[in-house]
Amino acid sequence: MTNALPSWVDGELVAPGVPAIPADDAGFALGLAVFETLLQERGRRYFEREHLARLECGSSVLGIHFPPPHDPAAALADYGAQLGDGAYAVRLSLSRGSPGGAPRMVITARVADMSAANGIAVAIARHPKALDLALEGTKSTSRLRNVLSREEAEAEGAWDALVRTSQGDLAEGTVSNLFVVSGDRVATPALDRGALAGVVRGELIAGFREDGVDIEERRVELDELRACDELFLTNSIVRIAPVQRVLGVREGLPGAQGPWARRAAAVLARREVEDLANARPVP
Repeated sequence: MTNALPSWVDGELVAPGVPAIPADDAGFALGLAVFETLLQERGRRYFEREHLARLECGSSVLGIHFPPPHDPAAALADYGAQLGDGAYAVRLSLSRGSPGGAPRMVITARVADMSAANGIAVAIARHPKALDLALEGTKSTSRLRNVLSREEAEAEGAWDALVRTSQGDLAEGTVSNLFVVSGDRVATPALDRGALAGVVRGELIAGFREDGVDIEERRVELDELRACDELFLTNSIVRIAPVQRVLGVREGLPGAQGPWARRAAAVLARREVEDLANARPVP
């Protein structure tokens, strides 16, 4: 499907279908780019500061000069003002740019699909991730394993694929973080087990702990999915994606009817309200 929304490239709005990225851009040619995807609703973006902090961290890892020539927050405000009042997935990408040039910033958007909040199936990815690679914790455009794993999962009727480490435990989904509930215990893979430091993951952990719920950040084994009471994923666009089935592993999970999935949605909604209350106004 053709994206009918304009793009923002280094300060200029670009109409759909108009070429805007040089062939020698390092993000295009070599995958040397980082990105963040934010949810915008009614002209406001959630957890923008957290996303931009992670963008800066990833830029440092990939040797992308930061701050770039265009201020990311101002660019998001400028581009976001061009969108309607609906829900959008807004993606900001920052590459090293062309050889000898400055970093290149690109912002795109698509209408947000939040249907996964009603319940999903997940698969188990065939391709593991290595724990000894520091780059695994960077949200870069070099996402070959994740893209192929999710395509395979979608071909099987799943929304996402859970990625294991080279040691066999679960790290995350290809576009999400994982939470497992057993009784009154809630666990999520620790960052040192290959999990990306997801923004919604962090907000949910902080919100639960405010409520006296100690989320366990630890190693999570595949066998736990066979006996857990609930399973849900987190993602900046869908927010909470409750799992109904793990293909080939588990059927009959409660999905959106699970009490912890509903509680997680309420906690995240509270954090969103608090975030917007502290955010600077959109011009």
